[in-house]
Amino acid sequence: MTKEDSSVNTPGTDTKLDLLKATVELIREEGIACVTLRRIADKAAANLALVNYHFGSKEKLIAQAIGSIVGTFEDAFALLDDRTMGPIERLKQFFCRYIKRLQEYPGLAKELLDQSRLILCSQNEYVRYSKVMKTEKLMDTLVEITGETDETVIRCMMAQLYGALFYPVIMNSYLGINGEEPAPEIHLPDLEAQVDMLFSHYFHKYER
Repeated sequence: MTKEDSSVNTPGTDTKLDLLKATVELIREEGIACVTLRRIADKAAANLALVNYHFGSKEKLIAQAIGSIVGTFEDAFALLDDRTMGPIERLKQFFCRYIKRLQEYPGLAKELLDQSRLILCSQNEYVRYSKVMKTEKLMDTLVEITGETDETVIRCMMAQLYGALFYPVIMNSYLGINGEEPAPEIHLPDLEAQVDMLFSHYFHKYER
């Protein structure tokens, strides 16, 4: 009996994990845009129908794969706890390291922004996403920087920072298509310079 036949008859946790691992590997190797159900099933050596059996849909499988990927970014999140640095510097170093890790997975930044459609339709998804993204830790750091007590304002600030820093990553993923060099006017500074520029404008009144 082949692995595929066995999976059809006894759909267990090993097959579910194989599908999840295959999805993560495809995202890392070729980017989210190249991930299809057929390619996931082929890479996991599993029956195509088991994607829906275990995850409900391709979108939910990709959401779990993204959560799994982001869950490995602990070295970035650990910077938020490093009290040898002030809160602005901690946040700056976090974003630099976090985005460098994102750039290892083509299309991941765009997909993280797109996750809102899944997050907003399910309380469970929102809780899961918040835990993976360590939303409270990021919000606490912003509160430490700004002294702001209105949670809505802090969430808005967090969304603005993510948007400002994710957009260049998303845009760069579309540059140089078909091997062509991007036009000179759309070249951007390196990541550290972009973060420094944003923080100097965004947090200048909180600098001590």
